[in-house]
Formats: sequence, C-alpha cells, structure tokens
Amino acid sequence: MYVLLFYVDNELRIKPYYAGHVLGAAMFEVRVGHESIVYTGDFNMTPDRHLGPAEIDRCRPDVLISESTYATTIRDSKRARERDFLKKVHDCINNGGKVLIPVFALGRAQELCILLESYWERMNLSIPIYVSKGMAEKAVDYYKLFVTWTSEKIKKTFVKRNMFDFKHVLPFDDSFADNPGPMVVFATPGMLHSGQSLKIFKKWATNEKNMVIMPGYCVQGTVGSKLIAGIRKLDLENGTTLDVKLSVEYMSFSAHADSKGIVQLIRNCDPRHVLFVHGEESKMEFLKQKVERMLCKFLFYILLIHFSFFVIVIKYYYSDSCVEASKWTKRGSEHDSINRH
Repeated sequence: MYVLLFYVDNELRIKPYYAGHVLGAAMFEVRVGHESIVYTGDFNMTPDRHLGPAEIDRCRPDVLISESTYATTIRDSKRARERDFLKKVHDCINNGGKVLIPVFALGRAQELCILLESYWERMNLSIPIYVSKGMAEKAVDYYKLFVTWTSEKIKKTFVKRNMFDFKHVLPFDDSFADNPGPMVVFATPGMLHSGQSLKIFKKWATNEKNMVIMPGYCVQGTVGSKLIAGIRKLDLENGTTLDVKLSVEYMSFSAHADSKGIVQLIRNCDPRHVLFVHGEESKMEFLKQKVERMLCKFLFYILLIHFSFFVIVIKYYYSDSCVEASKWTKRGSEHDSINRH
C-alpha cells in the first residue's frame, strides 16, 4: 500500500488512502495532535475489472465516518453476476433485440465496457456497442490518462495495450436509437430520470424483444426505481402513459461496499467510535447492532448525520438515550429536504 502524508503545520496531518469506488476516489485520515478522524467517502472493498479494493492501515482513529449505502446487503458472487449479465445481453441481441444499460458517467460504465469488450473479442461478435457522448466519453479519456490509478491487472496489460482503447465500443449518436437490428447502448443518467437514457428507453420500451438492465441503486420515484419495483405502466411528465413491454433486469454492479465490506474496513482501521452516513436510518441501526455484536468494543455510536441544504442534525446514541444537537449555518434558514447521491 503506497501512502502519502501531507503536513499542513506542526499539528495538522492529512493522510489519503485508496478507496476503490471510482477513479481517483480517496479516504482521508485527518490528525490534529493526538486526535484523529477518518472519513471514507464512497469506498469499495471488492476489486473489480478496472479498480483495486479500498486499502487502509490500522490507524486507530478516534472517529471513523463511514458510508453505509448497502448497510444490510451482502452481495452474491461477482463472477456469477458477470456470467448472468453476459448471457442476458447475448440472448437479447441473438433474438434481434436492443439492450439499454443506464449508467453514471464514471465507474460502472467503464467496468461493464471492459467486460463486454473482452466478451465481444472472445466470441467474435460484431453487434455495435455504444456509449453516451459527453461525460462518459470524457471519463474514458481520464481512465486512459490515469491508468496507473487502476487495478494491478489493468496496469500490467498497459505495457501491451491500454484496456480503455476499446475496439468494439463506439460513441453514440441520438439518431442511432432508430437504427434497425440489435445493439447495446450505455447511456446516462443511471436512474432513468432524465437525459439520453430516458429518451432511448421511451423509444425502445414498447418492443418486447428489447431489454433494459439496471446495474445499480435507483432513488425512489425515478423511472429506474419503478421498473425495479415491477411497475410496467409509467405515467410520464406530459400526462401520457407508457406501456412497458421490454424485459427489465436488475443486476447490482454497485461500486459501494456491502455490509461485509463495511465491517472489514472497521476491523482494518480499528476506530474507537463509528459514525454511519449516506444510508437509510433503519439499515444503519441494523448495521450498528451487527458491528456491536461482532466487535464488542465501542463505548458509543454516532449513528446518523441528516444533511440538508441549511441544517445538519447529528444524533448521538448512548445506550438507551439519544441527545440531538443541531448546528445551523450562517444563513440559518430551515430546509428539510435530504440530499442523497
């Protein structure tokens, strides 16, 4: 593990750690004198096809602030999921259908492009694979530039060939959506709530030969979340109803740590106290109890930060009692929406 140290002054030291998740993601230990805090941000303890796992040493911080997006989830075998993904894509295009894969520009798109690129090469397929113009294309350029930040496997093959110089993955033009015949399209955004992915979905949704594969979490209320929930009649913004006939598949290729990964990180860095953020309160409470049973060592838990635009609410859990403290910003206006990413 290669670690840098940044000394701001004699008291303040910052140490970044590799976080996996997406290219350039980092966790940070901030130490002032004899006290320290680790902030994970988004991290992933499982290596994938283009990034390594998060790494942290036994730094024993006073407080660990950890994401908890998948606080109650333990994922199945990644290889089995990849085989299932490839089979479903291949079956659909063999049947003359089109496959839409809504993705975010950075991370999942590149991992699945590598997966399909190698499969296309192995199977000698010529069906076009497209990726959204704009952000996703720029992301691939950054991966090419910063290939040394990727997984060991990618770095080793870089001597012969940059894995992000795709032969089979091409830029997508809006007019291609009307082309006859099978194709695979990666389009943003990943939750089908707007943009190019939603436009393509509307065009392809009524053909039962087609397929949409949702590879990650979707916020409640988005088209993606409704499809995952089994809703097949969608009320659109213009007052019309879309009758969905294409196949809908949900396969989690999320770049967030699952429950097992979160516990592993806690074991690795050995903090005195833990603060869970970026998750659902009931699920964070479940994970709190799980960690408490497994490690049996924390004096108290700081469980939930409720972020809104103007107010931060922190709940401190001491056995049966709960003390709530509110910290207001200078603007002081009340706003009760929750921002989740």
